Parts: sequence; structure tokens; C-alpha cells
Amino acid sequence: MKAILAAVLALALGACQTDNLVTKQADDPRPTSVNPIAPLKGPQVAKGAVLFINGVDFRNLTHHIDEATPSIMYWFANGGFDVYRLDLAPKDQNPAPRLFAATDKAIEGLRRQSYRRVFVVGHSGGGIAALTSTTAGPIQSDGAIAFASGGVNALDSAEENLRFHRLLTSEIPANKRVAIFHFRDDELLGRWHREAVNISTSTLQGRKNAMVRVPPRVTGHLATQSSALANIYGRCLAEFLAADDPNERVCPP
Repeated sequence: MKAILAAVLALALGACQTDNLVTKQADDPRPTSVNPIAPLKGPQVAKGAVLFINGVDFRNLTHHIDEATPSIMYWFANGGFDVYRLDLAPKDQNPAPRLFAATDKAIEGLRRQSYRRVFVVGHSGGGIAALTSTTAGPIQSDGAIAFASGGVNALDSAEENLRFHRLLTSEIPANKRVAIFHFRDDELLGRWHREAVNISTSTLQGRKNAMVRVPPRVTGHLATQSSALANIYGRCLAEFLAADDPNERVCPP
């Protein structure tokens, strides 16, 4: 499944790497790394591990490595999880198989530490990687939370973005716990916002371990960084991931 998604991304984006970008990547010494964002409890104590992936611009091949970690992630740490952040080296940002491979490698490393569960949370392009981590393949997460990830790229057609979103969400196994957040007035995805919400809702319909939310009081593509989002949904999402028998009703509609 991940190979199929990577192929779809490659076709959608085309050949967009430039010589200047290659030079910029070669000059950037930062390696791909997995870094804790709060003091660790350890696999034997923590309720699991949560891996966060910040926004990835698939068109421009850039990862928001310098963005602050959203405050909502600290709710997971306070809720008993060990929380990590995946920082991608420029050479690993794209094409899509590199992003998926870096995510797989990070999950595999957390599995080796014997965490009882491993979840992936992502914003925008990082949300695509989070949802993809639940699909078929030898390395999978136990679930994902995706914020503002209703398509491939705002520069592509609505039809292409919706086709990709439908393909991705329809392949999420029924045993994975999943939360998808679409934000109103998303300046990047707004042209197909309503259709993306309908796709997410229809593909996850009837599952207690899955939720789709369109928060009424937080808006815009960068709403993941909002303290209001954290205050409303931080505690309940931590409970949703920690529960042995998760129920999507734990979070406000």
C-alpha cells in the first residue's frame, strides 16, 4: 500500500527537484533524527510512544524542521506517553518514498524499545505520513492522528487531491485507531474542504476507534499550532490513544 501511495504522490507532483535545491540540501548538515520533546518515562512505564511529524511541503520539498512542536503534543506526554518528533534531513524529505521510509524506520526503532503501542501524529504532509503508517506493510503504527491533511498539494486539482485522500483513508485497517481533523478556512485545502470531510466521514463511518472532527473554534491550515486546539482536544485525544477499548465519543464533536 505504501508503494502505491508513493507512486500516486510521484505522479501528482511530477519532477520538481531543481539544481539549486540539490545544492541547498547538500549544504545542510542536519541528519534525520528522532528526538524526545519531553522527559521520557521509558517503555516499561509509558502507555506507549507517540511520534510527531511536522508539515511537509511535497511540492517544494521542504520540511518545517524549525517549527515549534505544537502544544497539543505535550498533552500526550502529560497523559502518560513518551513523545518524540521526527526531524527529516533535507535529503530524506522527498520523493514520498523517503518520507515513508523515514517514518517506518522511526516506528521500527520505537518497536525495538518494546513500547506497548506506537502512534503517529502529523500535521499537513506529516498527517499524510501518519495515516500512511497505518496501512499495509511490514512496519505499521497502531494508529494515527492527522491534522489538516485532506490532500496532496494545494497546487494540484481538487479532483487529484480528493482521489488521493479517498485512496488513503479507505485503506486504513479497521483495527487501527484514527482521528482526522479538517480545519475550516484552511487556506491551502479550502477548495475541497467539504468533499474531504465527506470522504473521511464515509470511509471511517461506524467505527468506535475512529473519529473525524471539524473544530468550530479553531481555523486555518496552521490551527495545529493553536493553543485553543490543545485546550479543547489535547486531553481527550490522549485518552483516546491510551484506552484499551477506544471510543471516538470521548472527544467533542
